Amino acid sequence: MVPFMNKAKVQPAEFFAEREFLCWLGREDDEMYSCQVSRQGDNYVSVNVDIMSIRFVDAVAEDIARCLYDAVLITVGNLAGFVPTPVNRECMLERTYRKRVSGEWSYCANGRFNCHETEDEIYVVELAMDESDKTERVRVCTVEDGGVELVFDFMSYSFTMHDAVWLSNALMEAMGREPLDILETTSKSCRPMAGFYPAELCLNGR
Repeated sequence: MVPFMNKAKVQPAEFFAEREFLCWLGREDDEMYSCQVSRQGDNYVSVNVDIMSIRFVDAVAEDIARCLYDAVLITVGNLAGFVPTPVNRECMLERTYRKRVSGEWSYCANGRFNCHETEDEIYVVELAMDESDKTERVRVCTVEDGGVELVFDFMSYSFTMHDAVWLSNALMEAMGREPLDILETTSKSCRPMAGFYPAELCLNGR
């Protein structure tokens, strides 16, 4: 006889991925730092960036992933000479687009969340449930010349488009979702600029 299983005890699958990021603002000196994305079977995704440990509740992790991908699309569009329009969706971060003096477009997504540090020095980012909750800013934005940046009140991390795609995908996969994109560097119908185009742009014949 098969024993009865309590579905309430079934936890999401564990996940771990690791990559060395190139610091975009320190790229001339080949400055690198490690990034780890993991999940331990709860409702949070952990991101260890350099020496900082951050835990995003799932809803915030998904929005961060999608905003990272928006930033990549805008950056690739600038390099290719056109600007794709990121998908229209509900987003907890306020997304803005501005045209620089150079003619290139910038992207910035700003959100405020319930952020607090645990006793073991893990920075937790959750949804603000009450107006009295202390909130702090989390931001995803493009950096001039082709980089992407993840910004907190206490620190910012800049990295390449390749790294941004990887982080976006890792966050989605940690939640058991399909990755938003893959690097397209070998397609014969595609001529990558600065190393790659997202698959969506390649399939459109850009």
